[in-house]
Amino acid sequence: MILLVGRNGFIGRHLAAALAGRPHRLLAHDDPWAELLGPAVSCLLWCGRDPRLGTADWRREDDLETVAARACADRGVPLISLSSRKVYAPAAAPLGEGSPLGPVDRYGEQKLALEEALEAILGPLLTRLRLANIFGWEPGRRSFAGRMLDRLAAKGEILFDVSPFTPRDFLPVEVAAAWILRLAEEPPGGVVNLGSGLAVPVGRMALWLIAGFGAGRLLITDPAERDPFLLDTTRLRKLLGETIGEPEIAAACRGLGRRLARSGPGTMPPAQPSRRGM
Repeated sequence: MILLVGRNGFIGRHLAAALAGRPHRLLAHDDPWAELLGPAVSCLLWCGRDPRLGTADWRREDDLETVAARACADRGVPLISLSSRKVYAPAAAPLGEGSPLGPVDRYGEQKLALEEALEAILGPLLTRLRLANIFGWEPGRRSFAGRMLDRLAAKGEILFDVSPFTPRDFLPVEVAAAWILRLAEEPPGGVVNLGSGLAVPVGRMALWLIAGFGAGRLLITDPAERDPFLLDTTRLRKLLGETIGEPEIAAACRGLGRRLARSGPGTMPPAQPSRRGM
């Protein structure tokens, strides 16, 4: 049985939907999950996120994921942790699991500190998934896709303060959820990059979204190229035997645009804290 903690988050909701038909339990971040860590649990999939991550208030020792790691270590239960590509140092080459680490913002620094704490507790029982830019239907979130959706709905435009040619690794959340569950069936241990392995210019993402919406324009306030990245997903492909192509990413963006057009004006939820790409 897979025990999923963090059912209410962006990725957690999609994992919960994808778990239908499999033995599982779904819990919120603050539910009493520890008492369920028995012999029937084959994997703890931790999607809970400390709301203080990325701020000066976060403390590694207070993060509930470290508590979960100790409980898993005591019971011999594998844990899958959702980390971030932001733990890597910026590089022009694709980022492999062994690439140099060197976060450039507080969120990345804290994610790396959390990774190190979990590894010290769990050793080979820990699988760290370093996520690319996971996107989907997320209006109201201060994420890349969330901001595009909100601006397009409110003003009929998408506004970038970065070059539209900036390449990044994007993966639709539905695909990410399916792949994460495949890994949870037999946790491989160690680090696994989870992304498309494709360098897609951010401007294409915006134009695909606009095409699905049926109207809109892309505005650039600053043409500087910032934060390009691409994950080397060789290990992921070997583990799963699956890939995704640019046509599937384009189709996902157009689908979001069509959904936005159907939602009508005045339906956008209030902004939520960003997951910072995890």
